[in-house]
Amino acid sequence: MKERDILEDAYLKATQLNVDSIPEITKADIGVLIDNIESNKSLVSALTTSLLKKIISPKQNIRLHRTDFVNGYSARVLDTRITSPFFKDNFPKYANKESAFLTLAIREEIKWTKKEGKNLKIRNVKLKEAFLNILDQIETFKQAPEKCLIYLFFSLIKLSKTNEDLFRRTSQQKIVTATNLNINTILSMLAKHFQIKKSSRLPVIAIYSIYEILFDKFDRYRNKKLVPLQVHTSSDKHGFGDIEIYTKNNQPFEIVEIKHNIPIDEYLIFDVVKKMSSIDVDRYYILTTFQNSFRNSDEEKKISDVILNTKKERGVDIIANGILTTLKYYLRFIDNYDDFLKCYTKNLIKDAKVSTEIKDFHIEEWNKIRENY
Repeated sequence: MKERDILEDAYLKATQLNVDSIPEITKADIGVLIDNIESNKSLVSALTTSLLKKIISPKQNIRLHRTDFVNGYSARVLDTRITSPFFKDNFPKYANKESAFLTLAIREEIKWTKKEGKNLKIRNVKLKEAFLNILDQIETFKQAPEKCLIYLFFSLIKLSKTNEDLFRRTSQQKIVTATNLNINTILSMLAKHFQIKKSSRLPVIAIYSIYEILFDKFDRYRNKKLVPLQVHTSSDKHGFGDIEIYTKNNQPFEIVEIKHNIPIDEYLIFDVVKKMSSIDVDRYYILTTFQNSFRNSDEEKKISDVILNTKKERGVDIIANGILTTLKYYLRFIDNYDDFLKCYTKNLIKDAKVSTEIKDFHIEEWNKIRENY
């Protein structure tokens, strides 16, 4: 069978699996990987690639995942060519953009044996041990890689269905909007949402949502295009900012960079100026959720002077402001405030389907906030 066919066959068998046929140790170790997949999805992809290689080449020691090792193989090539595309088609939320082997923990020249694998840069010791134990079970105790792969897919399918149930409930949730819904109410709702843990992606989605609603209403954006949001993680991220608007000639026109709980200081502005030396952009926003945006009034004055000088020297507008202040301004141009709430909810779900930055608890908390209002 071809490599892709092996994965497809395992996926089909996973949909019909009797879990009683799977060893308890396998269930336990894979359970640890699935429980931690949102913080380390690369391990799941790397395990899939390893199991696939063992099925293709039973004599290959899959703990030797690099050609640098004697009798090793290139797991990265196999992952890039087969596993990553398969995950994009079947488990997009947990797919790497190119390869799991671009992450430091996976790509290092460390054999995945129990002894040497202890040096892998994975903070979660239990997670690291589970990953190494699965490979040890296969290589040392001759566990069948096919069974392990099928149960891994069974667990991913189950997790994906749980996600889809949450997305569906959120989309269909009937919220009776209060008759006194106004701009301040919306800002209060967003402020509460931004306060929950691991929420740096939420302000990006909020600003993107307001752009999406108003984009066609302003002459400034005529013949321009709003670029779809990119995955926010450092290994996947590319481009100039968090939100980007391009000309019809595919040149950057307006860039928005968003900071979460970080004050705007002169160093951030200097970084922006340096970045703009390589691109011809009309306007660059740097927005933050940090209260009052700046550390103090002196810092704000200093930054204003830098921005003014940049405008004189380069003809580029840099706008430094707060997220909520910016939203307050743009929300005035919306006729129906509920349109923004619907758009923000839609984009939360859309982002959650293709990345692990939006967690289930982000969406569940947003549902509670909407219910309370």
